[in-house]
Amino acid sequence: MSKPKTIQEITDKWHEVARAGEFDHHQGRRMALDQCRQYLQSLSKSLDMERARLRYLAQRLSDHFWAHNEAHRTKETRGYPGHHGCRVRMLHGSLEMHWYYNTFVRVKNGKGHAVFSEHIRRALKHRYSKPAFNRAHDWERPIIEETESGFEIVRIMNASLTHMRRLVRANLKQLDSLEAHFDGLQPPES
Repeated sequence: MSKPKTIQEITDKWHEVARAGEFDHHQGRRMALDQCRQYLQSLSKSLDMERARLRYLAQRLSDHFWAHNEAHRTKETRGYPGHHGCRVRMLHGSLEMHWYYNTFVRVKNGKGHAVFSEHIRRALKHRYSKPAFNRAHDWERPIIEETESGFEIVRIMNASLTHMRRLVRANLKQLDSLEAHFDGLQPPES
């Protein structure tokens, strides 16, 4: 018999051997537990890769904001300079998208400005509230809203990934418990 190749063939084979009398179920059980563990570990790595892709997409949103910010960095631009900024980063395995408010203070020697950044707290679960950007210039508001709408989508997707990671970890623990349970089963007395 040839080795099953499609998902349906593999599924059918597991159904077939589940009821087979002339089959080494001890070996089958070991194989099933190993494949379950490999699948969950692979899924965990896939979720890490998905988070990296989400970080990339969030960075594109941030870069879009900064391109608009740079386009308004002339002394002729009304509302120059822009005071809001955003940042995308991975911190301890967590994807973060933050906004902050910059204050510019002329340095004592008169050459340039010192920039002081104040983190803006996110009031809602997956998005910043509109009042958080009340101090934005007229040209900043639409691009902040546009960028924040994209960030909200990424945050929701990231929250789903985090939930899936918890489920994978929980299933890995349950798999260990199931394996220990099987190892503790008493054989029938003859």
